Amino acid sequence: MRMLTWTMLAAFVAVLPAVGAKADMEAKPGSAQAGDWVKRMPVTPNPDKVVVPPGYKVGVFKAGLDTPSSAAVDKDDNLWVAISGQTFNTIDTLDPPHVKIFDKRGTLIKEVGRDIFKTVMNEIGYCAENDTMYIPEYGEKIWEMKGVSGELKLIVKDLPIGDHRNGGITCKDGYLYFALGFPSNSGFADPDNHGWTDIPNDPFWVKHKDGLGTTPHDPVCRDIVHTGLNVRSSDGRLTGALMPVGVPAKPGQVVKAQVPCGGSVMRVKLGDKDADGIYPHEKMEVYAMGFRNQSGVAFGPKGTKWENALAVSDNGANDVGHRRIANGAEKLWIVTEKGQDGGFPDKEGMNFVSNKRFSLIPYLGNAVDRPYPQLYIGDKPFIKAPGPYHFQRHIDGYRGVPLIVANPNPNGYINPVLEWDSNNPIDGIAWSASNFGANNNLFGAVYGILDTGPESLIPTWPLVLRIEFLEPMGVKWSKFAQNIDPGPNAYQKPENRGGLERPNRVVFSNDGKTMYVVDYGEVYTNFQMPTPFYTVGKSGVIWTITYTGGN
Repeated sequence: MRMLTWTMLAAFVAVLPAVGAKADMEAKPGSAQAGDWVKRMPVTPNPDKVVVPPGYKVGVFKAGLDTPSSAAVDKDDNLWVAISGQTFNTIDTLDPPHVKIFDKRGTLIKEVGRDIFKTVMNEIGYCAENDTMYIPEYGEKIWEMKGVSGELKLIVKDLPIGDHRNGGITCKDGYLYFALGFPSNSGFADPDNHGWTDIPNDPFWVKHKDGLGTTPHDPVCRDIVHTGLNVRSSDGRLTGALMPVGVPAKPGQVVKAQVPCGGSVMRVKLGDKDADGIYPHEKMEVYAMGFRNQSGVAFGPKGTKWENALAVSDNGANDVGHRRIANGAEKLWIVTEKGQDGGFPDKEGMNFVSNKRFSLIPYLGNAVDRPYPQLYIGDKPFIKAPGPYHFQRHIDGYRGVPLIVANPNPNGYINPVLEWDSNNPIDGIAWSASNFGANNNLFGAVYGILDTGPESLIPTWPLVLRIEFLEPMGVKWSKFAQNIDPGPNAYQKPENRGGLERPNRVVFSNDGKTMYVVDYGEVYTNFQMPTPFYTVGKSGVIWTITYTGGN
């Protein structure tokens, strides 16, 4: 559920300026402003419509939920479920952001945060080392709660404003690890692409004064030497990559590193708080960097070769804006040591974005044909001179995306272990240990396309993916859970409906025998309507997939 454009952000960032999209999100249920949608009813979940391998059984743990986005299991096998709250427009009335706590039989035993959480709840994670549940609030905050009867406490605040914020969270060996997304789509606080660029006094940048301004922009994890790449937005302002809106960059300019920083996995020692109970930014450190929009972070099972391997799921760039990056894959990374770098925003998965794969528009080498008509180096339009070779007319010239960074990381870059279909994000991830018939495999929930399609000829969502690690190296992937036909219920024949809608998280019971699949529910998308989304109330489901033996 991590493709958060300015349209979606307008729904839940209270400080955003009033824009048309915000009006869409605040449309009253049933009104013409809400898009003239006809009311949709949730599809009754039917385990028989979810296809899994032999030796596994699908069940329904809880149905009729509004926007369940993530879950975690505590030491008593209680399931804590994050309820997102309204992220996309709807004509239904949805539950506000909070956390529901169910016992292992599915009985609701408590609700947390209904009157406290103000923005979307995307992730939740349990730390067995200190018996504490960590609850990121997708609005620059992280909370903790020790046990069902514990007190909800704010522990992290003033994280950067942007499209991609705090994501997955975990712990290991006395450290708390959390993902922090890269605020922009592809490196620019571009008002033509984002609705937050002119928010005054971003608390992060008020705290981390960089001499450039305090409106939101991308904080980097290492000192960057700038190529001078700028964009000119439709309001006439020239904005540099990694700069606040309206601040141009110059070739050779140095952008200083910040802690915390965007596109990173951060860590901080458990308990190393100030007197106010808050983890200060200056006590945090960068564990890994060069990502874009990380939903899942998970260390491998203890006692295995993977126990120090941190798996990270990462949502690729969207093909929008003045620095368009096409075919940005959804990715799974394995981080094996501190300091590793995935390379974003100049490297997208396996390759640098200057490769031809990342631009669908042919570049013929003159100002008229520039595929990015508002890209500049300094104050000069970006134009690459024609080369000596000429190819067939339909492929002559250049394709690719200009780079932001002039000083590549001297320590090199890591590559993902898996790339998945563009705009079909792999969100929550979990490792299987014993008792699931698939030891030391990694499983990921594929949420599906929202607003950044197009659709593939054969839909690659909704799914639960299984990734097996081969010896001596390599991976094998398979579709572990899927519908009878590719696609969500709206894509199915009537007799095949009742399966997955939008899986957003997978998590295992303590005995390892049961996988919980958090299914956000139906978000019907139609950009031919006045408002493009319809979140169907009470369509969320928590599925179970239990190992019964044999394969």
